[in-house]
Amino acid sequence: MKERSILLVVFVLVLVTLACTQMAGDDPTPYPTYTPYPTYTPAPEADEPEQPPFPYALTMQTFNESGAVEEACPIALGPDWRTADWNDLATYVEAGNDLPTFVAELGDFDQLWVTFNGESWYSEQRRFFIEVHEQNLPDGWMSHADVDDHFIDLGSWYGMELSVLCFQSDESPVIVEQEAPLAENKTPEAPPTFTLRFVGFQPCGEWLNYAVFEVESTSIWILQSVNFQISDVNNDSLVYGGSNDRPFIKEVGGCPPGDTILPPYNKRFVAANLQSPDPNTEFEATITLCTEEGLAGECVAETTSFVFGEGQTSNDDFPLVGFWESQSTDAVLEFSPTEFVQRFTFGGSLREIYYEILAVDPAAGTMDLRIDQVLQNGLVDNYNEPPEKYLAYELTGNTLKIFIGPNPYPNAAAGQTYVQSAGALPTGPADFELEFAGFHPCGNWPNYASFKVVNSGGQTFESKRTVIKDITNDANVYSGNNDRPFEVEGGCPPGDSTLEPGSTAYVASNVKEPAPGTEFEGVITLCTEEGVDGECVTQKVYFTFDG
Repeated sequence: MKERSILLVVFVLVLVTLACTQMAGDDPTPYPTYTPYPTYTPAPEADEPEQPPFPYALTMQTFNESGAVEEACPIALGPDWRTADWNDLATYVEAGNDLPTFVAELGDFDQLWVTFNGESWYSEQRRFFIEVHEQNLPDGWMSHADVDDHFIDLGSWYGMELSVLCFQSDESPVIVEQEAPLAENKTPEAPPTFTLRFVGFQPCGEWLNYAVFEVESTSIWILQSVNFQISDVNNDSLVYGGSNDRPFIKEVGGCPPGDTILPPYNKRFVAANLQSPDPNTEFEATITLCTEEGLAGECVAETTSFVFGEGQTSNDDFPLVGFWESQSTDAVLEFSPTEFVQRFTFGGSLREIYYEILAVDPAAGTMDLRIDQVLQNGLVDNYNEPPEKYLAYELTGNTLKIFIGPNPYPNAAAGQTYVQSAGALPTGPADFELEFAGFHPCGNWPNYASFKVVNSGGQTFESKRTVIKDITNDANVYSGNNDRPFEVEGGCPPGDSTLEPGSTAYVASNVKEPAPGTEFEGVITLCTEEGVDGECVTQKVYFTFDG
């Protein structure tokens, strides 16, 4: 049995050997061949192209139009930075850069100072700036140029506190030739307008009878020169004709030369010398204001009549004209030949009594008065006493004693003593009251926070600083200064340049797009001199954006 198993194994091995042996004359049967998978050799990684650095930045500090804008960028960022030019921005957009990204990269700005064709100024007062409009140009907004269908516009204005747009470049701005000079389109299409009111007479230097007029701009134009034509109606003669490129006086009592411009929607005074008119002389004055110096540009004229009238004496016989300061109290007197104002602190705030001078007897040292109005803290006070008053005065050198009473005529020696001063003196420390007045739109921006300010002190405010903090998100959302901040209710900056004692005005600042329910802290500082200088007072108010 064992032998048979061995034979079987041998037989199988023989068969396998024969099957695997190549027979003579037969073609060889090749082994099947396989194409190997290709070996992947990755290409060497290409270096990502370096993105050029973003060439724009903003100054943290803000500047008004007369500030050191040109030096701001190299001082803040280094010598290879300069003020960005409009042409830099236009080139940046033409290269395919995205404007919304540009705006977001800079912190969602509203307005920034720039140059145009290397120039900073559009006119003597108006500096170039850019404003984001997102293709929605506000009505009445004068655009000198725009990119992407008014996504950003080039404008020019004054009275704003803005950061500077800076551009990183060692080269000067590219100058682009204009089809027409830019200045040919520098004013609005509607004609300028203003209102005119005769105020009274006052001395200026050795000349005793300057006629003073209030002029208030009622249009968007900047007015820069004046012409007077004043006629004596009684004698049918021209008594004054003259022009002035610095005519605008801020307050009654000031004398020319004054400021060079009357800003839009602002009030100033102009004055002309009538020398020595006779009492009861009737005059007619035609005053022409123009948008450029030398009575050039657009001009508009208004006419008013007035009388150097009964009870009015020449200043030769009326030496009290001017300002007088009490030696024992904070009271100040202001005399003109036609009216008299008494200012003093009463009940913790400023009281002002305005008298009309009905008659003067210089030899006797007496006046007949009628109270025109009484203001307490800038508001009309219900004064119940009879309006007729009588004043007696004694004048020795520059020392004045006066007494005002209800019967003719009191003893002047029993009254207060005053000394003459060069101008209106403060009647107490600077102070003001602050109240949040709500939100309103200004131009293309829907959410300007408005604040009511009442000058409750004895000094005139001339500048403002505002800081608004988002308390909900612990972030400052606005910080800026303004020398023309004082507006009417619902108004937008720029406004008037002064807030006198007892007066009320509104100031407004842009808080962009707050979320409903956001709580804010507003810090308002008012100062007695321009540039947030002089005596300054700060007040806080808290408010919420309700949406």
